[in-house]
This record gives sequence, C-alpha cells and structure tokens, in this order.
Amino acid sequence: MNNLLLTTDGRAVTEVERKLRKYLPGLDTRLWPTGPTQAVLRAPLVQALETDYPSIGAGPLLKVIGVSRIDAIDDETSATLVSLRDVDQLPPKLAPAVRAAADTLDWHLRKTRTPEAWALLGGPDAINWGTVKVGHIDTGYTQHPALGFAATTWLDLANARSFVPEPQAGEATLPSTELGGGLDNLQGLNGGHGTRIGATLCGHAPHAAGGPFYGVAPKVPLVPVRITDAVWINHRQVEFRDAVRHLIGPAGVQVINVSLGVFISTIRKELRQAINEAYDAGVIMVCAAGNIVNPVVAPARLNRTLAVGGVTAADVPWSGSSYGPETDFSCYADDLRRANVKRGPKYNYAGGGDGTSYATAMTSGAAVLWLAHHGAALQAAYPLPWQRIEAFRTVARQTARVPDGWNSGAFGSGILDIEALLKAPLPPAAAAPAPRA
Repeated sequence: MNNLLLTTDGRAVTEVERKLRKYLPGLDTRLWPTGPTQAVLRAPLVQALETDYPSIGAGPLLKVIGVSRIDAIDDETSATLVSLRDVDQLPPKLAPAVRAAADTLDWHLRKTRTPEAWALLGGPDAINWGTVKVGHIDTGYTQHPALGFAATTWLDLANARSFVPEPQAGEATLPSTELGGGLDNLQGLNGGHGTRIGATLCGHAPHAAGGPFYGVAPKVPLVPVRITDAVWINHRQVEFRDAVRHLIGPAGVQVINVSLGVFISTIRKELRQAINEAYDAGVIMVCAAGNIVNPVVAPARLNRTLAVGGVTAADVPWSGSSYGPETDFSCYADDLRRANVKRGPKYNYAGGGDGTSYATAMTSGAAVLWLAHHGAALQAAYPLPWQRIEAFRTVARQTARVPDGWNSGAFGSGILDIEALLKAPLPPAAAAPAPRA
C-alpha cells in the first residue's frame, strides 16, 4: 500500500491530524506536513482506517475530517517531499498524545532503563571504556558542549575524517566549503545531524541548560566521519565504504552507528562490501530502519547489520518509522530532547528529536555499554569475530520489552531494554547462528 499525499480543504494540517487522533485512538497518527495545507499520510495509518472503518473506507472518512484531495505517492516521492519542505512554512506540531513524565533525566533514558545499566558500570560519570570505541558515519561533528568541547572532548579527533568528494572540474561555481577532519560545515539538507545523533549516543553535559543531558553511553570515545550533508546517501556509497574501512582499520572501533539510508533501488556493490568487511571484522553495525518510506531501507535491510525501528513514548510504533521483517527491534524515535546546533555556530538543547536515527544512536550506545560490561569475557566466549555481533543481536532481541498488541513482524522483537541486555548471560557460541550471507 502506498503513502497518500493529502490536500486539505483550506484548514490547517494540524486540525486534520487532531481529528484523525479521535478516529484512531492508541496509534501515533502524526501527519508529515509538506506545506500549510498538504501532508503525507503513512500507509499503515491508511490501512488502519480501512480496517477499523470498513463500511466507510479511508477516502470518504478523510474527506469528513477536512481532506479535499488524495494522491497516492511512492516511497521515494514521500521521502523527497518531506526532505525538501520549507520548515518555516509548516504549521506548529501538535503536542504528543501521551507525554512522558517529567524527570531529572530525559524520558527516553528512563524508559530504556539506561540509568540502571549505568549503575552496573559505576554510573554515568565513571564508566571505564577501556579500548571500546564507536564510529559514527554522518554529517560530521561540531564543537557542541554536549560533546565535551566546553572542556576536553572525548571524541577521537586524531582519527576523525571527511570523505566528501570535491566537485568535478567545471561543476564548481564556488570555493569548497569543506572543513576537513570530520567537521560539519552545517550546510545541505541535514547540517548538524551528526552532532544531534552523536550526542544522543555519547553526550555528557550534567550542567546543561534545561537539566542534565546524557547520551546512552556518556563519554565513550567516538570517531566522527563525515561523508554527507543529507541523511539519504544513495550518492555516497563509495564514501560509505571508505569510511567503514577507515573505522574498522586504523580507527579500531567495535561499533559503527549508521543513522543514514539508501533507497532499495539504488543499492551498490560498495555498500555490500562495507557491510561484509565490518561483519567479518566483528564490528557491530547498527542501522536506522528508515523514515517516511515503508519498507526498511539499506543498509539496515541487509542482514549482516542490525535494523532498528522507531516507537513513541506511549510504546506504540512511531508514525514515521519504516517497518518490516528485517527489523531486529525498536527504540524511541519521537520528540527526544537533543543537542541542537545552528549556523553561527549556536548551540542549545531542545525537544523535537524525531526519527529512527535517534533509536539507532541509543542502540549503538547500548552496544558499547554491553561491550564494556562484558570486556574480555566476549573474546573468550566468541573466538570468531562475527560471533560477537550475533551474540549481541540475540541478547538484545531476547531481552527487548514487549508491549501489549506488539507487531513483531513489522517492528522486531520488542523495545530495547538496556538494563536487561547487560544483565542477561552471554549465549554460548554454539547457539549463535551461522554467519549470514
């Protein structure tokens, strides 16, 4: 089933969304505005309307709540419309139907039982990371205080790199704005994405404005690699392979966070090469299931990676998440507090963090906590490098929390529970499946 592009009868998109909530209680009914009176409605919500109101049908019901035109659109068109929208022209977002309880720590940390996991390692300020490092392939980094730049950063800047090709001869009309060394120039569609996601993974700012800010794995050494200005990297698969080779080679990481996506129709051999090389090296590659498009995107859909879907604070599927049997499990992807950066640069902390990018960063944080917690026992238990990856996958899936009415065929085994992940015994190597092609 396709997504739908809705055009209202002149009323604001938020008014249609408010009415849609009444017809589909218990679901995340968020629309994806592309303008003041247009929005993308995801296919799962269309299907829910058809299922719950068979005597009416989705089309007539949508007209009742203020939709004057409905156009079916494919996944790539959906993603393009949402990516290219002018955010200054969009209506304000509706408040979440279910808000997480206020706390001294951000709600997504509480719900994944991250503080309890930290306690097993001495607390968020005292984790001994040893040789554990994580690679982060994205738009690069900025000097945000959440990443330690108010004092001494824990980013591994000696290994930070930029793999962004220069414009071909005759194409460049302006001097290159590349800063090198993994630095984000804050341009393009998703400038600053690497900072937002990196801080969700490894941030540590106990005195941040608005309350303490922590990533899931505070102060874990992170190697930033810049390959793009946008989260869709159909055109950067060669650079992705080069980034992976650097991270599993000279940089020496054990986990790679990939909060990026490739359309199924554009998968190239270089992407597959990168995934296979990381897998053979025993490096856990955690990937976002995708946003707005319906099937899980690459590299998440390729089965030597871990694919992470998105849910809301109400423990229901997030309306923007891609989904499918490739998903291993899900984590939080809706209205997270994040470390923001804008040109200037200007740094702050604010809500509004949406996307499976965040669920992926939380899972990468869980992976490095798991590695640090078990330490040398992993090498003793798993003589073959790939066995560590499958052991993590197995335990994360088995310990995931399963809400009532959960759809395991679309969103994986459940919602990541980091305390349970760390407390679970290591599965025997014989129980790990054979390496997957």
